[in-house]
Amino acid sequence: MSDFVFYAEASVGCACILMLLLYSIKKLPTPQFKFNLFYQLVVWHIIYFASDTAWALVNNGVIPKTTFSVLATNYLNAVILAIVFYCCFAYAEISTRPEMTRLQIQSLRTKLRIPIYVESVLLLVSFILMPEFWLDQNLEPRDLYFFLLVFLPFVYIMTVTVRCFGRVLKPHSQLSLKTYLIVASYTPGCIVAGAAQIFLSLTTPIFCFWCTMIILFVYLNSQNQLISTDPLTSLNNRNQLQRYLQLSHESIDHYVIMVDVDKFKQINDTYGHVEGDRALVFVSKALKSACGRLGKSTFLCRYGGDEFLVVVPTELPGLAIKVIKDCLKEELSSHYTMPSYALEVSIGYAFWNGKLSSFKKSVAEADHKMYEDKRS
Repeated sequence: MSDFVFYAEASVGCACILMLLLYSIKKLPTPQFKFNLFYQLVVWHIIYFASDTAWALVNNGVIPKTTFSVLATNYLNAVILAIVFYCCFAYAEISTRPEMTRLQIQSLRTKLRIPIYVESVLLLVSFILMPEFWLDQNLEPRDLYFFLLVFLPFVYIMTVTVRCFGRVLKPHSQLSLKTYLIVASYTPGCIVAGAAQIFLSLTTPIFCFWCTMIILFVYLNSQNQLISTDPLTSLNNRNQLQRYLQLSHESIDHYVIMVDVDKFKQINDTYGHVEGDRALVFVSKALKSACGRLGKSTFLCRYGGDEFLVVVPTELPGLAIKVIKDCLKEELSSHYTMPSYALEVSIGYAFWNGKLSSFKKSVAEADHKMYEDKRS
């Protein structure tokens, strides 16, 4: 069997695996925008594998190898590969920047598409007017083509990797460390796999195997996030709280802090549930910022409704309360534009010795103090 035939079969196989994945993604019970971007990412990988299959069949002679067929398949590969990595960039940005608005997302995606439009037009015109510039006498692409093939994808993927690792270094991003690293993990493998295929063996489907594996890996991580993450605020949920409590915490004193949004029912009744959700998302962002300042050992989750729970390993609970209030004030003054109500929270805290058996008692005490704060 020809190496190119094996290459085509491998690409088709990877495309079939990803099509099964598309069916699974469609069944996900989540409205999260990032899953729509992930769906698009998978679709464009499938399209690329189909284009790569056509390239292999042309090189094997199953599809007649002519100047037109060679240029057409190589053109499609170059453009589609750029779109694939554009989708990677967009998905990475949405996954690691939950604060982005829909308008910001649309603006970013528009800007990211511009290099693809430019490359598509210039490449098409040069392929039509100067085919001999790109192909040798054996109808094989010249080295310049392979440079162009990887240039734009390389720029996309290196830019998003630098941005992800840059966010890892920021204190407020420690809670999202795993997400950043998983998104950034796509890059080294793509570079190594793509380089190995171009410089070692064009007929070995290294790149399609790597892409399929990493997409499955990201999907499994996303599934785990659905199980352990609140879909509205992207904070930990009660399931993740239970996992956290199974860990050993008895070596240091902790305080359980309960945070509740004041007059939340009134916000929903007066301004609607969309505005109520917006208020919850805003408070969650302020709490994330506070936890970043308090240290990466701090645990934060949405406890239920408009209540949030923070577990802080500290001997100074008053300082932790001050940090939370300061972060909320800073976020209000710099980012939040509200209708005509004051977004405020009530806070209560209680000591926790780190033992699972005493956690519910500490939560009850913190909850009681929180309602005392609400009545005061």
